[in-house]
Amino acid sequence: MPALMICEDVPPGELRRLTKAERDLRVARRLLAIAAALEGLSREAAGRIAGMDRQALRDWVIRYNRGGPAGLSDHWGDGRPCRLTEDQQATLKAIVLQGPDPEVDGVSAWRLIDLCRIVRERFGVTYSEGGMGKLMRSLDLSWQTPRPQHAETDRAAQERFKKGFAQALAQVAADHPEAERIEVWFQDEARVGQKGRMVRRWFQRGMRLRMVKDQRYRSAYILGAVCPARDTGAAIVLTHVSVAAMTLLLEEVAMQLPAGTHAVMLIDNAGWHIASDLRVPPNISLVHLPPYSPELNAIEKVWQYLRDRYLSGRLFSGTRAIVDACCEAWNKLITETGRIQSLTDFEWARQVNP
Repeated sequence: MPALMICEDVPPGELRRLTKAERDLRVARRLLAIAAALEGLSREAAGRIAGMDRQALRDWVIRYNRGGPAGLSDHWGDGRPCRLTEDQQATLKAIVLQGPDPEVDGVSAWRLIDLCRIVRERFGVTYSEGGMGKLMRSLDLSWQTPRPQHAETDRAAQERFKKGFAQALAQVAADHPEAERIEVWFQDEARVGQKGRMVRRWFQRGMRLRMVKDQRYRSAYILGAVCPARDTGAAIVLTHVSVAAMTLLLEEVAMQLPAGTHAVMLIDNAGWHIASDLRVPPNISLVHLPPYSPELNAIEKVWQYLRDRYLSGRLFSGTRAIVDACCEAWNKLITETGRIQSLTDFEWARQVNP
């Protein structure tokens, strides 16, 4: 059988460019195979690139000749229509997003079997647990672990803080006319100890990974501050936190600030942050976050990254080993170009210049 001619409207180089931009791996392989065939590779060899035989490649060439690169996409049927109306789907999604009331519903989280019961009782439609799982995914819902939130968190106060932060920066700039530049820093402390935590890892499907978890209690603290704009930070590692320790950190940050720069440092309301004897360098202004608002402190994401990347699943022989590991983890963070900025660049807290 003579080889089927391939439409040459699109040059092989353009097909390879489309391959790099294509998110569907199957379509990308087909584009690559056709590009290779156009460049002179045998049809059998070109088919092997895409994991198909020569006949399968011939079928895709026919689709390509008819529709161009768009003809290489899979066209799946719509399948069976959902047994719930759009209004019923919206009602079910609202129920899921609101979550159960433990006092009324007797459970703390909806399981698929609970949702099957709700749909059966409310709408008279019966679903299996597998079918309910597919319905949840079609409603753009996923099974996930919630972020912790303190019971006394005031979300309205947090929103007011974010909206008023630009004004606070402008006020600091007005109070320090000598400053040529205003920088935003985030500060906090992280406790790292022998009693570590479990973190997610890739492992063989169907097998449960084991990870070392120490049960001892020695620990140390990383007192750190980061500047998203310059992708940098400063930290000290001590076995305790205190006003004196916080003063040392502020002095370290002050020494790292470029000439003519004034730092606006966002911190929480820990006792050593608000103590009357805390010495704040003249090129730093402290801005206190609303109470119970760790989600507004971007350095919390740095602590999570350091624990997940460097400080979990380890056995520390003692305090010295913990301090050394904390110093090593922080130094690695500083050398990762762009890491601090990617973790901490909150849009509402971006710096402004006076």
